[in-house]
Amino acid sequence: MENQIIKDIVDKNEWLNGTYDYKDGDLMAVVNQPEKFQEATEITNLTELFHALKNYEGVFKHKNLLFFNDWRYGCFVYDINNPDRSDYIEHLTIDAMSFESFQKTVNRLIKP
Repeated sequence: MENQIIKDIVDKNEWLNGTYDYKDGDLMAVVNQPEKFQEATEITNLTELFHALKNYEGVFKHKNLLFFNDWRYGCFVYDINNPDRSDYIEHLTIDAMSFESFQKTVNRLIKP
C-alpha cells in the first residue's frame, strides 16, 4: 500500500515526476526523476532522519509522514493519512534549517 501512495504522490507532483524539467528541455527527466522516488526508507529517529535528508535524495518515512527529498527542489512532506495525494503539507529547505527548527516542524506535523 505504501508503494502505491508513493507512486500516486510522484504522479501528481510535477517537480518529483520530472515534468517541469522535461518542459525545460531535459528529455530524460520524466524517466530519471521518478526513479529516485520508488520506495521509502523508514527512519524512527529524528536525528537520523535529519542527517539522511541533508545527505541523500529519495523517500523517507517517519510516523505518518513521507519526505520526498530532491537536491534541486527541496523536501516535500506529505501526510500518508491525507487521501489527496496532490496536497503536500510542508515544503522544507533542509540545508537552510537547524536541527532544532526541523525537529519543531516535524513534531508539529506528526499525527497521533
